[in-house]
Amino acid sequence: MQAESGGNATPTNIITPAEAGAHGSSPKRGGSVSGTSDSGRGTPVRHVLQHGVSFVEEEKPLVPGIPVRAGSLHTLVVLAAHCFDEKEGEVITDKREFPRVLLLVHEWFITPKELVDEIIDLYRDCESKISCSVVNCDHSPNSGQCTRQQLKRKLCLFVRFWIDEFAEHFHANEKLLVDFQRLVAEEGQPDLLSLVDTSSMPSYDWIRSISVRAPCRGRKVSLVFTNINPYELAEQLTYIEYKEFRRISVFDFKLYAQTTSLKNNPKLERSIALFNGLCQWIQCMVLSKTTPQERSDVIVKFANVAQRLRQLQNYNTLMAIVGGLTHSALARLNKTNSCIPPEIHKLLAEYTELLSSNNNFSNYRKALAQSTGFYIPILGVHLKDLILLHTALPDRVEGSTGASMINFRKMSQLSQTFNVLVQVHKNAVPVEANMDLINTIRLSLDLHYTEDEIYELSLAREPRNSVSSPSTPTKPVVFADWVAGVSPPNPETINKHVHDMVDAVFKNYDHDKDGLISQAEFEAIAGNFPFIDSFCVLDADQDGSISKEEMETYFIRANRNASGNALRSSFKHDFHEKTYFQPTFCSHCTGLLWGLIKQGWKCKDCGLNAHKHCKDLVVMECRKGIHTSNNTLQQLAQQLKSPTSTSSPANLTLEAKRKMSMRQKRTTYTKGTQTNPADICPLSLDVQSIPYADDYSLQNDDDVNDLAQENRSLKAKCQCQQEEIHMLQNHIGNIRQHTISFILDQMDTLHMQRDSQV
Repeated sequence: MQAESGGNATPTNIITPAEAGAHGSSPKRGGSVSGTSDSGRGTPVRHVLQHGVSFVEEEKPLVPGIPVRAGSLHTLVVLAAHCFDEKEGEVITDKREFPRVLLLVHEWFITPKELVDEIIDLYRDCESKISCSVVNCDHSPNSGQCTRQQLKRKLCLFVRFWIDEFAEHFHANEKLLVDFQRLVAEEGQPDLLSLVDTSSMPSYDWIRSISVRAPCRGRKVSLVFTNINPYELAEQLTYIEYKEFRRISVFDFKLYAQTTSLKNNPKLERSIALFNGLCQWIQCMVLSKTTPQERSDVIVKFANVAQRLRQLQNYNTLMAIVGGLTHSALARLNKTNSCIPPEIHKLLAEYTELLSSNNNFSNYRKALAQSTGFYIPILGVHLKDLILLHTALPDRVEGSTGASMINFRKMSQLSQTFNVLVQVHKNAVPVEANMDLINTIRLSLDLHYTEDEIYELSLAREPRNSVSSPSTPTKPVVFADWVAGVSPPNPETINKHVHDMVDAVFKNYDHDKDGLISQAEFEAIAGNFPFIDSFCVLDADQDGSISKEEMETYFIRANRNASGNALRSSFKHDFHEKTYFQPTFCSHCTGLLWGLIKQGWKCKDCGLNAHKHCKDLVVMECRKGIHTSNNTLQQLAQQLKSPTSTSSPANLTLEAKRKMSMRQKRTTYTKGTQTNPADICPLSLDVQSIPYADDYSLQNDDDVNDLAQENRSLKAKCQCQQEEIHMLQNHIGNIRQHTISFILDQMDTLHMQRDSQV
């Protein structure tokens, strides 16, 4: 095939618009236009009668209908209009694909406004530039044989076809057809005006806003990861993917194909960020477990999620799941993998083969071609197809007169890819949305880590051995490289997801509706968020329960630490140089830290010691603040149970007592996820000292006495600590002397050994 090129004048065939639209028509050629092309052969030029336009013929058309290789916008609109039967009022069956391809892919070449303007110009010029074939025709709207009126009706049928097939274009720009509707209305033809009416279109509010909520179904589903059914999780992930995927427009795809960047492309970026977030969340959920069996249980659960995704034909999310499970950060965990059942290994191997990039994803493409009904394709695979097409073929070619023509051959090839991508718009998602679970999942996926940080945590869980995995993460065959370059979610999105998730948690787990979440309830929810801080960190006012404000404040603050800082701080050591006054050994190589001063490095958070050359090789996880934070409530309970403690602790404020009193007084509780008041904190010994709801005000004198007694108790403890410190200081001199003696003895021994050898 070749584009029309300039050359010597040659005879050409003149055909009517109807003949131009004949399916597969190929009239005898009276000559050809001279010139060269990629094939080296001349290509015949065919002219559309009465309109002064021409197009380059395609010998082997990709799209059935009209064999067009290139043409001006005016030409393409005329040819599309002649694909409609003005008498039947519908598109001609064997010519349906031509106008559909033009409307589907036109945003790649022109804007919808430019297409509408061309339709308006052609409609308006019918009176002055179109000659009627009917003798003595008055060109009135009632003249069914009038060529001008026939073309006008065909143009209106073309617009009606556009509205019916691609209504989202008009919802994205509600004023797109206003000028054309006004032009038709001025002629007083109600039948034509009804064809271009857009008032009866279905709702597409999700086109304009990326935050439209689905209607609430009222179905109760557990939000706890360990209790969520894998099929339920797969269905909600499919719904999330569906909402993000269907918003991406042809222009968004073109922008990425041109720039290979996600800058100024928020809809596509959100879809890719969802893929990235899911891959990382899977790895973090597995690595957040401390034992191999627990990690294997999480892998099995996600494998079952993948099985349901395959049934739903959600290939994009399936690729994210399998890519996360087969990533090197998890694949290297030999102890964990040995706990996985053989059938799960077989299942993951099957999906890995299905999604493999071998032979240009041939296995996936075969499966996709056999899919019917609802499906979600792999976005990255088809983005690569679009980039390849955009690089190989120009948008426009030059005609014989030097005029620029739209490359309809490229448009036809693009349509084959877009037919797969836009199919998501045509079929309803076969799952029922549960917004509470969706909001919880969304916030979990917002956590942003790097591959290196996740891999470091993998090394901390199962350190390397002599035959272990490489020191840097590697990507499996199903982990597409197009997902790079996604920025962390913006603060507005984070705040919205946090607010929705907190509402969902309190809606489902705050059964007594007092606006508080207990520790046991929090521990269940915390399983969805790897490396979340302990209950006491979220409980800012230390009243034994978490309010909505406290939970929202924590998650918003935690998510501000983008690029994996939260993950890094959860297991990375903070080493600083240290001088030791007693023999100390390296936690990595177990060797003695030699030297008189600054012998080694010590972690500020967990106290781990190491040589300078060993500190970067340490794989032991940093346990910063774990003992203190996890035991805070236990220490509080011990103080309350102690015989010497007859008053409430100092950090139990009047408001805290009031809240706990309300919990203690309730006599009916909803079983399931609701926690028994006695399990919140063992305060039953002092329950008599806490007033009930009818007497919230405590006597000031009692408060003063309680605080004074607590003050005396704390002073006594402080004095004991001071005595212990003084005793330790007295021992420092002895320890220092013994250390120096130990070093000198070792040096003498080494000298004696050397002298003996000499």
